[in-house]
Amino acid sequence: MQPGHQFLHQIHGQQPFGRCQLNWKVAPDANLYANYSRGNKSGGLNLTALPTGISPDVAPEKVDAFELGLKSQFLDRRATFNAAAFWTEISDYQTAITEQVPNTVNVRQYIANIPKVRSRGIEGDLAFRASDNLSFNVSASYTDAKYVQYANAPQAVENLNLGGIQDLSGKPLSGVPKFSWSVGTDGSAPLGDLGGRTLSVYAHADYAHRSSFNTSATNSIWAQVPGFGIANVRLGLKTDDGLWDLSVWARNLFDKDYFLNLSAANTGVVSAQVGEPRTYGVTLRTRL
Repeated sequence: MQPGHQFLHQIHGQQPFGRCQLNWKVAPDANLYANYSRGNKSGGLNLTALPTGISPDVAPEKVDAFELGLKSQFLDRRATFNAAAFWTEISDYQTAITEQVPNTVNVRQYIANIPKVRSRGIEGDLAFRASDNLSFNVSASYTDAKYVQYANAPQAVENLNLGGIQDLSGKPLSGVPKFSWSVGTDGSAPLGDLGGRTLSVYAHADYAHRSSFNTSATNSIWAQVPGFGIANVRLGLKTDDGLWDLSVWARNLFDKDYFLNLSAANTGVVSAQVGEPRTYGVTLRTRL
């Protein structure tokens, strides 16, 4: 799972053009930091048919990001703990709108500016190396992302009788789960020699969960994706020099049914992008 405060930057490809950072080494293996950065994304044009009131000009997007955090190690550096609090504000947020043209079966897509959105929250991760052959990791984040100003949002399909636009100011930002967390473990053990090389067995398991989130630009109740969690495992044999590595693996081990995206049309049809079912296989790697 991606950390909450990085979500907006990654999906929009923003790059900072100014940054200020302060660091304080409070202990030999602990560092406090604070930083502020400003970035932007260039504007553009909508070269498509637009609804009334939507400008063809897409304004540049501007972001101001603040972060306060801790990076630390302890237990003879066998444990690493990092935590951060973040606050990101974006003006003229660029978002993709997909909507059905009223009284038709046609769909139009365009880019619109939302006056202001905000994402804030906390996140942390802990990694622990119990021995040379066994390690654990856990991470979690809470993200409060919302539209600060969005008075002319397209109307949700279930409320079209109330007009063509709605005020989503103060409502959750689409595509961002409020809670996400993951756990994982890695283990290995030597089995002996094989042709002068050390042969080891290894295993990996992880589980990642995210809470419910909306995937429409209108916050339609029909586009609310339920929370879900996915487990993955791998068990293998390998030589210490990487000459060969044979493993069996499974993704979505418990065959969880889940949605990645939901989209409702005013015809009453709800389309979905479903997640991959349980997938398993065998992988052989070699290095010459």
